[in-house]
Amino acid sequence: MAVPGDRDHSGFDNIAFASDTSLLVVEDAGDSLHAQRNALDSGYLYDLGNRDARAQGAGRVPAPVRWLAEGRDASATFDALSGPAYNDGDNEITGIHVSDGDPTADGLLGAKVPDPYAAQWRTFWTQQHGDNTTWEIRWSGASR
Repeated sequence: MAVPGDRDHSGFDNIAFASDTSLLVVEDAGDSLHAQRNALDSGYLYDLGNRDARAQGAGRVPAPVRWLAEGRDASATFDALSGPAYNDGDNEITGIHVSDGDPTADGLLGAKVPDPYAAQWRTFWTQQHGDNTTWEIRWSGASR
């Protein structure tokens, strides 16, 4: 296990490596946990290559960087306010995917180290419930 859960970091539903040491996680906390902690879903980045955190001892990982704080779109807000409807009243983060689009066996997850700064690599996350939008993450900056 690379990342222990706690009240604020649980319900992780999907994971993807953004690089050889950067782990992206998104959560589907579910309606009960949303109510218990009064928060909707989030996406986090864990730097598993952080030498300072590893020096602190086995099982220690740095605090995650929250890159996504999910809200409600118009459809999910309508569901949340109008009672029983076709959705759960939230926008669940249901996927995170990093790929260079290679359709061969060489493109299977884990066959290559992702490089989201390279033009051929793309990062997407998807919503379930509400408007069911798929979003693309655009990486920028000089650091890798």
